[in-house]
Amino acid sequence: MSRRSLPLALPLVGVSSCVHKSDTPKPFHAVDDKYLRAVSLSVEAMPLVIPALGELLDIPGLVSTLDGIMLTGSASNVFPKRYNKAPSKDAEPYDLQRDETTLLLIQEALRQEVPLLAICRGFQELNVALGGSLHPQINKIEGRMDHSSPNTNEMEVDYGPSHPIDIQDGCLLSDILKASEAQVNSLHYQAIDQLGDGLVVDAQAADGTVEAISLPRQRSFVLGVQWHPEYKSVENAVSAKIFKAFGDAVRARAGQRG
Repeated sequence: MSRRSLPLALPLVGVSSCVHKSDTPKPFHAVDDKYLRAVSLSVEAMPLVIPALGELLDIPGLVSTLDGIMLTGSASNVFPKRYNKAPSKDAEPYDLQRDETTLLLIQEALRQEVPLLAICRGFQELNVALGGSLHPQINKIEGRMDHSSPNTNEMEVDYGPSHPIDIQDGCLLSDILKASEAQVNSLHYQAIDQLGDGLVVDAQAADGTVEAISLPRQRSFVLGVQWHPEYKSVENAVSAKIFKAFGDAVRARAGQRG
């Protein structure tokens, strides 16, 4: 019986994790299964879960071993003091250990030119890492729609198409999708306020909410999206194209590392 051949060494993609505090005195680090499956199936790489240990990690050494980094979504939000705003109930809950880890990871990924795909909270982290700020509750701004999850606990509903986005001509996302608009899901209540240094808006919702960003000055792949392309990353055409582009960048990095 023939067996499918696998490459001897897959590219390695670091995946950010969160700290979860249970009812016991034993916090744990975790990441949703769908992110790891998207890396495995759609990037065709080996996912490595990065614990949220902040400065306990050798960030430069870790990044040097990776061919890509994917920043995940989360129920938690970036601590407002990270973008020079006062903490508030609207901006909760927080995960300070994740902040300490991912903001360092972003800076080092850019320095070492490691491909970076930032999703939902990761999208917001990318903006903050480059000096940008966030709105704590987008639905409280006049003229903005409610971008939060329906919270039905049914994946097909919560992660189903929610609204269209308009894609800017000539940007990275336009190059990837070969389209001027797309349908995306929506499960967030925070959003970009001031854009970080060097970032450009690749796509917006009809109400002006920033939905995708990139960093043209950077030679390596950098894309942030406010929605969740990791859900049905194989079946959804938009998601599949995003992960293929990221995967191509990851494999190019792996080739450079030998």
